[in-house]
Amino acid sequence: MNYDKPDVLIGVDNGISGALVAISAYHGKVIDKILMPTRPSGKSRECNGAEMVEWLHGFSYNRIAVALETPSKHSPGTLALCSMWDCYGAIRGILESCGIKHVRIAPRTWQAEMLGTVPKGETKAYARAKAREIWPDEDWLATPRSKTANMGYIDAALIAEFYRRKLL
Repeated sequence: MNYDKPDVLIGVDNGISGALVAISAYHGKVIDKILMPTRPSGKSRECNGAEMVEWLHGFSYNRIAVALETPSKHSPGTLALCSMWDCYGAIRGILESCGIKHVRIAPRTWQAEMLGTVPKGETKAYARAKAREIWPDEDWLATPRSKTANMGYIDAALIAEFYRRKLL
């Protein structure tokens, strides 16, 4: 066993509608996943750091590494952009204060590697197809009542798998 290499890799799809997915660093199997923990903040929501730390406590901090998606500089709206950067800061603060090894990955970087060339507007469809190829037994549903796969789960898993492939 390589003690320098973590056992678990966690991919983080940043943002209020994002998610965290933990995979095995050795074979890429999905271990656990959660939607981005949030709490009410005025008329909107914000990241719930306490819930995130509680979930992370399920892992040995020195045996995990996190790949955190950085927010882009462009967003459909100012509030969404502010929310993404706020969430990103909360997550970085948690990782830093817990001493959890992490890397920051730009969306275009992991998407280019994992999805290849994608026609404009087809990123979600390509990501769903890639996730189905890598993890055919995962349903990616957010709740038992959900009808469609949650893109936060899919993106977070692909970010973790991108990181796993770079560590090999």
